[in-house]
Amino acid sequence: MTAATEIAKLARLLGDQPERFAYLADLPVSDLRVLREKATDVLFDANRAVFERIAAASKLVPTGVTAAVAQKAFGPLLCARVAGVLEPERAIDIAGRLPVDFLADVAAELDPRRAAGVLAALPAGPVVAVGTELARRGDYVTMGRFIGELPASALKATVEALDTEAILRTAAFSEVEDRFAEIFAMIPDAKVAEVARVFAEASDELGEAVLPVLRNLDKAGLTRLAAEVRQHSPEQRAHFAAIAERVGVLDRLGPLAEALNG
Repeated sequence: MTAATEIAKLARLLGDQPERFAYLADLPVSDLRVLREKATDVLFDANRAVFERIAAASKLVPTGVTAAVAQKAFGPLLCARVAGVLEPERAIDIAGRLPVDFLADVAAELDPRRAAGVLAALPAGPVVAVGTELARRGDYVTMGRFIGELPASALKATVEALDTEAILRTAAFSEVEDRFAEIFAMIPDAKVAEVARVFAEASDELGEAVLPVLRNLDKAGLTRLAAEVRQHSPEQRAHFAAIAERVGVLDRLGPLAEALNG
Protein backbone atom coordinates (compact mmCIF):
# COMPACT_ATOMS: atom_id res chain seq x y z
CA MET A 1 0.00 0.00 0.00
CA THR A 2 1.26 3.50 -0.81
CA ALA A 3 0.36 6.91 0.57
CA ALA A 4 -1.33 7.72 -2.74
CA THR A 5 -3.67 4.72 -2.53
CA GLU A 6 -4.57 5.45 1.09
CA ILE A 7 -5.28 9.09 0.26
CA ALA A 8 -7.46 8.00 -2.67
CA LYS A 9 -9.47 5.78 -0.30
CA LEU A 10 -9.83 8.56 2.26
CA ALA A 11 -10.96 10.98 -0.43
CA ARG A 12 -13.57 8.50 -1.66
CA LEU A 13 -14.85 8.00 1.89
CA LEU A 14 -15.23 11.74 2.43
CA GLY A 15 -16.66 12.45 -1.03
CA ASP A 16 -13.80 14.63 -2.24
CA GLN A 17 -10.91 14.54 -4.71
CA PRO A 18 -7.52 13.06 -3.67
CA GLU A 19 -5.83 16.39 -4.46
CA ARG A 20 -7.74 17.91 -1.55
CA PHE A 21 -5.69 15.72 0.82
CA ALA A 22 -2.28 16.06 -0.83
CA TYR A 23 -0.92 17.64 2.35
CA LEU A 24 -1.13 14.19 3.99
CA ALA A 25 1.26 12.57 1.49
CA ASP A 26 4.29 12.69 3.80
CA LEU A 27 2.58 10.82 6.64
CA PRO A 28 3.39 7.13 7.18
CA VAL A 29 1.04 4.83 5.30
CA SER A 30 0.10 3.11 8.56
CA ASP A 31 -1.02 6.44 10.04
CA LEU A 32 -3.10 7.24 6.97
CA ARG A 33 -4.83 3.89 7.24
CA VAL A 34 -5.63 4.45 10.93
CA LEU A 35 -7.03 7.89 10.07
CA ARG A 36 -9.22 6.43 7.32
CA GLU A 37 -10.48 3.58 9.51
CA LYS A 38 -11.37 5.96 12.34
CA ALA A 39 -13.20 8.23 9.91
CA THR A 40 -15.06 5.18 8.59
CA ASP A 41 -16.09 4.18 12.10
CA VAL A 42 -17.40 7.66 12.85
CA LEU A 43 -19.43 7.83 9.64
CA PHE A 44 -20.86 4.33 9.83
CA ASP A 45 -21.54 4.22 13.57
CA ALA A 46 -23.36 7.54 13.61
CA ASN A 47 -27.12 6.92 13.72
CA ARG A 48 -26.60 3.16 13.90
CA ALA A 49 -29.78 2.81 15.98
CA VAL A 50 -31.75 4.43 13.16
CA PHE A 51 -30.30 1.99 10.63
CA GLU A 52 -31.17 -0.93 12.89
CA ARG A 53 -34.78 0.26 13.12
CA ILE A 54 -34.98 0.55 9.33
CA ALA A 55 -33.57 -2.97 8.99
CA ALA A 56 -36.13 -4.30 11.47
CA ALA A 57 -38.98 -2.51 9.69
CA SER A 58 -37.94 -4.05 6.37
CA LYS A 59 -39.01 -7.45 7.71
CA LEU A 60 -42.61 -6.28 7.95
CA VAL A 61 -43.11 -5.96 4.19
CA PRO A 62 -42.40 -8.27 1.22
CA THR A 63 -38.83 -8.28 -0.04
CA GLY A 64 -39.89 -6.88 -3.41
CA VAL A 65 -41.42 -3.85 -1.72
CA THR A 66 -38.29 -3.33 0.37
CA ALA A 67 -36.12 -3.48 -2.75
CA ALA A 68 -38.30 -0.93 -4.54
CA VAL A 69 -38.22 1.44 -1.58
CA ALA A 70 -34.47 0.97 -1.23
CA GLN A 71 -33.85 1.98 -4.82
CA LYS A 72 -36.42 4.73 -5.24
CA ALA A 73 -36.51 6.33 -1.78
CA PHE A 74 -33.39 5.43 0.20
CA GLY A 75 -30.68 5.65 -2.45
CA PRO A 76 -27.20 4.05 -2.39
CA LEU A 77 -25.78 5.80 0.69
CA LEU A 78 -28.58 4.90 3.08
CA CYS A 79 -28.80 1.39 1.63
CA ALA A 80 -25.09 0.91 2.30
CA ARG A 81 -25.51 1.94 5.93
CA VAL A 82 -28.52 -0.35 6.44
CA ALA A 83 -26.80 -3.28 4.70
CA GLY A 84 -24.26 -3.34 7.50
CA VAL A 85 -26.95 -4.24 10.06
CA LEU A 86 -29.20 -6.50 7.98
CA GLU A 87 -29.19 -10.26 8.43
CA PRO A 88 -27.12 -11.74 5.56
CA GLU A 89 -29.98 -13.83 4.16
CA ARG A 90 -32.28 -10.82 4.06
CA ALA A 91 -29.63 -8.60 2.49
CA ILE A 92 -28.90 -11.16 -0.23
CA ASP A 93 -32.59 -11.59 -0.99
CA ILE A 94 -33.03 -7.83 -1.38
CA ALA A 95 -29.85 -7.50 -3.47
CA GLY A 96 -31.13 -10.15 -5.86
CA ARG A 97 -34.05 -7.86 -6.74
CA LEU A 98 -31.96 -4.78 -7.47
CA PRO A 99 -30.30 -3.83 -10.79
CA VAL A 100 -26.54 -4.22 -11.10
CA ASP A 101 -25.88 -0.52 -11.64
CA PHE A 102 -27.65 0.33 -8.37
CA LEU A 103 -25.76 -2.42 -6.52
CA ALA A 104 -22.53 -0.93 -7.85
CA ASP A 105 -23.59 2.46 -6.48
CA VAL A 106 -24.25 0.84 -3.09
CA ALA A 107 -20.90 -0.97 -3.16
CA ALA A 108 -19.13 2.37 -3.56
CA GLU A 109 -20.72 3.55 -0.29
CA LEU A 110 -20.37 0.30 1.65
CA ASP A 111 -17.83 -0.59 4.33
CA PRO A 112 -17.00 -4.21 3.39
CA ARG A 113 -15.98 -5.04 6.96
CA ARG A 114 -19.52 -4.33 8.15
CA ALA A 115 -21.00 -6.49 5.41
CA ALA A 116 -18.59 -9.41 5.80
CA GLY A 117 -21.39 -11.86 6.58
CA VAL A 118 -23.29 -10.82 3.46
CA LEU A 119 -20.22 -11.01 1.24
CA ALA A 120 -19.28 -14.45 2.56
CA ALA A 121 -22.69 -15.84 1.61
CA LEU A 122 -23.23 -13.95 -1.65
CA PRO A 123 -23.17 -16.16 -4.78
CA ALA A 124 -20.34 -15.54 -7.23
CA GLY A 125 -22.68 -14.40 -10.01
CA PRO A 126 -23.77 -11.08 -8.47
CA VAL A 127 -20.23 -10.41 -7.28
CA VAL A 128 -18.88 -10.80 -10.81
CA ALA A 129 -21.66 -8.66 -12.26
CA VAL A 130 -21.03 -5.81 -9.81
CA GLY A 131 -17.26 -6.14 -10.16
CA THR A 132 -17.51 -5.94 -13.94
CA GLU A 133 -19.69 -2.83 -13.68
CA LEU A 134 -17.27 -1.16 -11.25
CA ALA A 135 -14.37 -1.99 -13.58
CA ARG A 136 -16.29 -0.44 -16.49
CA ARG A 137 -16.55 2.73 -14.39
CA GLY A 138 -12.88 2.59 -13.47
CA ASP A 139 -13.80 2.46 -9.78
CA TYR A 140 -10.82 0.43 -8.62
CA VAL A 141 -10.86 2.03 -5.17
CA THR A 142 -14.19 0.38 -4.39
CA MET A 143 -13.16 -2.93 -5.95
CA GLY A 144 -9.92 -3.11 -3.99
CA ARG A 145 -11.67 -2.60 -0.66
CA PHE A 146 -13.66 -5.81 -1.18
CA ILE A 147 -10.70 -8.12 -1.83
CA GLY A 148 -10.15 -8.93 1.82
CA GLU A 149 -13.77 -9.93 2.45
CA LEU A 150 -14.70 -11.98 -0.62
CA PRO A 151 -14.55 -15.79 -0.44
CA ALA A 152 -12.04 -17.44 -2.76
CA SER A 153 -14.72 -18.76 -5.13
CA ALA A 154 -16.20 -15.31 -5.79
CA LEU A 155 -12.77 -13.72 -6.02
CA LYS A 156 -11.59 -16.31 -8.56
CA ALA A 157 -14.70 -15.88 -10.71
CA THR A 158 -14.18 -12.11 -10.70
CA VAL A 159 -10.49 -12.40 -11.58
CA GLU A 160 -11.39 -14.61 -14.54
CA ALA A 161 -13.95 -12.06 -15.76
CA LEU A 162 -11.78 -8.93 -15.56
CA ASP A 163 -9.11 -7.78 -17.97
CA THR A 164 -5.50 -7.73 -16.82
CA GLU A 165 -5.17 -4.01 -16.19
CA ALA A 166 -8.36 -3.99 -14.11
CA ILE A 167 -7.03 -6.85 -11.96
CA LEU A 168 -3.77 -5.03 -11.29
CA ARG A 169 -5.35 -1.65 -10.60
CA THR A 170 -7.82 -3.31 -8.23
CA ALA A 171 -5.05 -5.15 -6.38
CA ALA A 172 -3.29 -1.83 -5.79
CA PHE A 173 -6.20 -0.77 -3.55
CA SER A 174 -6.55 -4.03 -1.63
CA GLU A 175 -7.02 -3.82 2.13
CA VAL A 176 -5.21 -7.16 2.48
CA GLU A 177 -1.92 -6.85 0.63
CA ASP A 178 -0.76 -10.43 1.15
CA ARG A 179 -3.78 -11.72 -0.78
CA PHE A 180 -2.18 -10.67 -4.08
CA ALA A 181 -0.23 -13.94 -4.21
CA GLU A 182 -3.55 -15.78 -4.01
CA ILE A 183 -5.05 -13.58 -6.71
CA PHE A 184 -2.07 -14.08 -9.02
CA ALA A 185 -2.33 -17.84 -8.60
CA MET A 186 -5.94 -17.56 -9.85
CA ILE A 187 -4.83 -15.97 -13.13
CA PRO A 188 -4.86 -18.60 -15.91
CA ASP A 189 -1.50 -19.45 -17.47
CA ALA A 190 -2.63 -17.99 -20.78
CA LYS A 191 -3.21 -14.64 -19.07
CA VAL A 192 0.16 -14.40 -17.31
CA ALA A 193 1.78 -13.38 -20.59
CA GLU A 194 -0.69 -10.49 -20.72
CA VAL A 195 0.29 -9.47 -17.17
CA ALA A 196 3.94 -9.38 -18.23
CA ARG A 197 3.04 -7.33 -21.31
CA VAL A 198 1.08 -4.79 -19.24
CA PHE A 199 4.05 -4.30 -16.94
CA ALA A 200 6.58 -4.17 -19.80
CA GLU A 201 4.58 -1.58 -21.75
CA ALA A 202 3.12 0.35 -18.81
CA SER A 203 2.99 4.11 -18.84
CA ASP A 204 4.66 5.81 -15.91
CA GLU A 205 1.23 6.42 -14.35
CA LEU A 206 0.12 2.80 -14.65
CA GLY A 207 3.48 1.37 -13.63
CA GLU A 208 3.77 3.53 -10.53
CA ALA A 209 0.19 2.68 -9.58
CA VAL A 210 0.40 -1.10 -9.90
CA LEU A 211 4.04 -2.21 -9.63
CA PRO A 212 4.08 -1.81 -5.82
CA VAL A 213 1.75 -4.85 -5.58
CA LEU A 214 4.61 -7.06 -6.77
CA ARG A 215 6.25 -6.78 -3.34
CA ASN A 216 3.41 -9.02 -2.13
CA LEU A 217 3.94 -11.74 -4.73
CA ASP A 218 5.40 -15.02 -3.47
CA LYS A 219 8.34 -16.84 -5.06
CA ALA A 220 6.07 -19.11 -7.10
CA GLY A 221 4.30 -16.12 -8.59
CA LEU A 222 7.53 -14.22 -9.24
CA THR A 223 9.00 -17.26 -10.98
CA ARG A 224 5.87 -17.66 -13.09
CA LEU A 225 5.97 -14.01 -14.15
CA ALA A 226 9.73 -14.09 -14.75
CA ALA A 227 9.32 -16.87 -17.33
CA GLU A 228 7.09 -14.59 -19.40
CA VAL A 229 9.21 -11.47 -18.89
CA ARG A 230 12.20 -13.25 -20.44
CA GLN A 231 10.28 -13.32 -23.72
CA HIS A 232 10.31 -9.52 -23.94
CA SER A 233 12.90 -7.33 -25.61
CA PRO A 234 15.82 -5.86 -23.64
CA GLU A 235 14.21 -2.43 -24.02
CA GLN A 236 10.92 -3.62 -22.53
CA ARG A 237 12.69 -5.35 -19.65
CA ALA A 238 14.73 -2.21 -18.98
CA HIS A 239 11.54 -0.11 -18.91
CA PHE A 240 9.90 -2.54 -16.49
CA ALA A 241 13.02 -2.58 -14.29
CA ALA A 242 13.31 1.21 -14.25
CA ILE A 243 9.78 1.69 -12.96
CA ALA A 244 10.21 -1.14 -10.43
CA GLU A 245 13.35 0.54 -9.12
CA ARG A 246 11.66 3.94 -8.99
CA VAL A 247 8.81 2.62 -6.83
CA GLY A 248 11.24 0.75 -4.59
CA VAL A 249 10.39 -2.88 -5.33
CA LEU A 250 13.10 -4.07 -7.73
CA ASP A 251 15.36 -5.46 -5.01
CA ARG A 252 12.45 -7.51 -3.62
CA LEU A 253 11.52 -9.32 -6.82
CA GLY A 254 13.96 -12.25 -6.63
CA PRO A 255 13.68 -14.36 -9.81
CA LEU A 256 11.72 -11.62 -11.55
CA ALA A 257 14.51 -9.11 -10.91
CA GLU A 258 16.99 -11.60 -12.37
CA ALA A 259 14.85 -11.87 -15.51
CA LEU A 260 14.59 -8.10 -15.80
CA ASN A 261 18.34 -7.59 -15.46
CA GLY A 262 19.34 -10.61 -17.54
